[in-house]
Amino acid sequence: MPLYEYYCSHCKSKFELIVSHQHADDVVCMKCHSEKVRRLISTFALPRGGRDDYSLDDSGAPAMGGCGCGEGGCGCH
Repeated sequence: MPLYEYYCSHCKSKFELIVSHQHADDVVCMKCHSEKVRRLISTFALPRGGRDDYSLDDSGAPAMGGCGCGEGGCGCH
């Protein structure tokens, strides 16, 4: 089941729930039990390229940038 992120406009809290897709819009707030809850658009990251992006160097550590972005692809380096 997917993990969804929600925002309650009544108590202004954010929370995450693992719910089936068919019940993703039938959620009440975990804090105040209000029905004024909306599902947020969650972000996620996918690796660029193929499996070579995660090749190991001589030390056995993944060959990635310091922040885990994959060789500075996020502009942090």
